[in-house]
Amino acid sequence: MLKFLSYITDAVIIGDRRNYITALIVIDEENVVKYAQDHKVQYTTFASLIRTEEVIKLIADEVDKVNKQIARVENIRKFRLLDKKLYTEDGEVTPTMKVKRKAINDQYGDLIEEMYKGD
Repeated sequence: MLKFLSYITDAVIIGDRRNYITALIVIDEENVVKYAQDHKVQYTTFASLIRTEEVIKLIADEVDKVNKQIARVENIRKFRLLDKKLYTEDGEVTPTMKVKRKAINDQYGDLIEEMYKGD
């Protein structure tokens, strides 16, 4: 459902053997850049764009839209924005754009664990 929203290109949902659901999200660069320009969000690079308060709030609002449509137990409690797209060349997705979970866990393990710390 997240992937159908205009500001999100890709999302990896994490929750297997976890207490709650989290997500790694890749923003739709073109739409988010337009949003940033329209709302005078200051940034210098793609990485700095995804760290702005306005963009994080924008994506949080998108996640909330999805959460309202699904069962509470399925709600995404935390998310992190990735500063790059998922690529076949990097081994993150298959040629048909299916996520390679092991590669994602290997590459973003620290970021994933950070979402579950203290819980």
